[in-house]
Amino acid sequence: MHHGRRLLGNTLLAAALLVALGACGHRGDPLPPLRHTPPALQEFRLAQRGNGLEVSVLAPGSSVDGIAYESLAIEFLSVEGPKDIEKTGRKRQVLAKPLERMVETLPLPAAGSIARAAARGIYGKEKGPRTLTMGLVVQSEVKAPGGLEVGLTEKGVHLAWTGDVPEPVNATVQPAQIPGLPSTVPGPGGRPSSPPSGTATTPAAAGAGEGAGVARIEPEKPKSGFLVYRRVGSAAYTRPLPPGLLEKRALQDAVAPRGEKVCYVVRAAASLEPLVESAASNEACLEVRDISPPAAPTGLAVVPRERGLEVVWTPSADGDVAAYRVYREGPGEPRRRLAEIPAGGSAWTDEAAKPGVAYRYSLTAVDQAGNESAATAPVEASRE
Repeated sequence: MHHGRRLLGNTLLAAALLVALGACGHRGDPLPPLRHTPPALQEFRLAQRGNGLEVSVLAPGSSVDGIAYESLAIEFLSVEGPKDIEKTGRKRQVLAKPLERMVETLPLPAAGSIARAAARGIYGKEKGPRTLTMGLVVQSEVKAPGGLEVGLTEKGVHLAWTGDVPEPVNATVQPAQIPGLPSTVPGPGGRPSSPPSGTATTPAAAGAGEGAGVARIEPEKPKSGFLVYRRVGSAAYTRPLPPGLLEKRALQDAVAPRGEKVCYVVRAAASLEPLVESAASNEACLEVRDISPPAAPTGLAVVPRERGLEVVWTPSADGDVAAYRVYREGPGEPRRRLAEIPAGGSAWTDEAAKPGVAYRYSLTAVDQAGNESAATAPVEASRE
């Protein structure tokens, strides 16, 4: 009897202990710490510009586990030819801020050689994944354009420059140009699983036998022309403006931000993929401001009154009109401005008009930027 009571008491004590442990918040093993490892880098590019190679990439803003960075290192790797980029390539680390575009300029190898590059993020001892290795066939330096001039028009900023359109080049690295990389993917029995690049099987030849019906596709001719770059304020030049590659030596930038200082350079491009372009032209800058005049007012009339000649009008339809200017010319006197009426006004009286003298009145509208519209047709009147 006593033994049964003792067993029941121990069971109740054990249950109470389990409840107490649950109440203390014990919820299993702790979670592993969040990682600072950088993610795969985005917008990695390799280009030939002027007398150098340019490698650029966008630094990440946070780690693979979402930890925001204050800074991290970007490691650029580069190599010439088919060498192992990890073992023998040139490596350089630069400190980056989150979401900062990092640019590394490398010496330009000899024309005809193959340049290859990659990049990755590093935080402390943690390395992120390396980007795909990009490559290009180095070309002779492209001649830069010059004589860049810019000016304001009612439609935006007009650019014009001088220089020759470069001969297009093919700077794409083919698999056969790097030893050890197969030019085709082996299929069953070691035979190619698909026709080599640059060939296609025609429908008429399907099933006609091995080697039949293979027609050569002519590669698309590389394109060349000019690329225009714009920066605003102290910002850096990034991507070229639309519409991209130009054959003409002029461009109208209709979306340049008003109220800002903008600068431009032009480069001659012999290839777009991969990018092979010249050094920059001279830089040309200006302040973008509104130079478009408002619409002229309408309905101008001059009515004789007891105090003088009253000039009345219908206000301009433009919303940025700041004032209206009243002009008069009379016998033996030149056209001159008599008054400036703030926006919202639609009448003004010329109390200085002399009786019996015929005067001709005209009107203009002025906007917030100081641009003045064309004058209305003059209206003649005299005071009795």
